[in-house]
Amino acid sequence: MKKIVPVLLLALLSACARPSDGPTAGNIRSATLPNTNEKIAVIDLANAPASTSNASIMSYSAGPGLAALRNTGYNAQRLRRGDVVDITVLDTGEDGLFSSTQSKTLNLGRFTVDQSGNVNLPFVGRQRVIDSTPEGLQNQVVAGLKGSAVNPQAVVTVVDKPTSAVMVSGAVKTPGKIALTARQERVLDAISQAGGPAVAPGAATVTIVRGQQRASATLDRVMREDRQNVRLSPDDQIMIDGDASSFTALGAFKSAGEFQFETGKLTLAQAVGRAGGLLDDRADSRNVYVFRTEEVPLRSVGPTASKERAEILTQKRPVIYRVNMRDASSIALMQMFQMQKGDVLYASNAPLVDAAKLLTVFQKSVPTAAAPQPGSAN
Repeated sequence: MKKIVPVLLLALLSACARPSDGPTAGNIRSATLPNTNEKIAVIDLANAPASTSNASIMSYSAGPGLAALRNTGYNAQRLRRGDVVDITVLDTGEDGLFSSTQSKTLNLGRFTVDQSGNVNLPFVGRQRVIDSTPEGLQNQVVAGLKGSAVNPQAVVTVVDKPTSAVMVSGAVKTPGKIALTARQERVLDAISQAGGPAVAPGAATVTIVRGQQRASATLDRVMREDRQNVRLSPDDQIMIDGDASSFTALGAFKSAGEFQFETGKLTLAQAVGRAGGLLDDRADSRNVYVFRTEEVPLRSVGPTASKERAEILTQKRPVIYRVNMRDASSIALMQMFQMQKGDVLYASNAPLVDAAKLLTVFQKSVPTAAAPQPGSAN
């Protein structure tokens, strides 16, 4: 009877408080969402949706990205706020504006287009020039001189265009202002002139702020899709977010920890290799899991007066993928399953490992009280 009691006690304790460094396979299969008690989906790797494969990830693109911006580009001939023009007028008539002088030409000087898009010119007055061209301003000057000149002519030269630049900041090697030219630079041109990205393209997000508009896309998507490589406009703000993707390996791996990778270029098989593989004496190779948060479509919203395209509302939901690494076919599937940013890779302990830990706890002797020091009082 005395021998049976410790065994019963061991069984009772192992059922309610086994020493372990993570959830068991049973805990994972019965996991629920906090507050709602809704069960978290556990999907075998063989039943994983096609969107987790390499081909689908590389071809999938969420939303319009940078293509949402109007691809107007930069016209170097258009006058903009802050541009400086030099204006010279001529009058070949004998009784015209310059009849009292020997010269038939007069340099009116240099003028800056103000924030309202206007310039104030002698003899002509206030002229609206924003988005006009030098030739257009010449015609405005000639029209304004009619009546005071017999045969007026004008020459308009743009001497400075300080606003024809974009700002590139963030994860590039040499951030700063990039001047625009008549070549009509695109996003990749500006990033190249800024020294290139400081992180891998898959780990970089490009955001363009243009007035009240804002649009974002990953750099690798900009490199893949020509429509994402939009033409730039003056005063565009180009920000490169270099937040690198990473996954975390926990549990019975030889090298648990956080590992950075380039999105779309790391398979589950490679991730297990990054973590050093499974511990032979601890891991339950039938129960390896990938914990992930995915966008789940809820419902479709049709086009409205303010939006031309229909939108799909989504919600982030946790999902768990199970891998049985004892099954040879799973190894092949692991080569197609793509890791995503924030994934948690977990290898559970084999059932006997936790039981062995419990036995080790009970085998430890209870510490005895230290003997009293000689001469100490009882």
